[in-house]
Amino acid sequence: MNISGVIVHARPEQLAAVQQRLAEIAGVEVHAATEDGKLIVTVEEESDRILADTVLGLRDVPGVLSASMVYHQYLDESH
Repeated sequence: MNISGVIVHARPEQLAAVQQRLAEIAGVEVHAATEDGKLIVTVEEESDRILADTVLGLRDVPGVLSASMVYHQYLDESH
């Protein structure tokens, strides 16, 4: 399992809509948001390629200004 922490910066006037759109993406969870449009998000995926595509795809969500991965960890769940 790949887990990444992402800081998303959204347009403040579109914050609620961005949160809703992010919540609809498989593997994505919004943990916190500030009034000025910053969100703390995690992305969990089995495949590192899918994880990378998902993180990059966050930038394409309407209202998102930027998305930067700040943490990544691979958890070997077979042990």
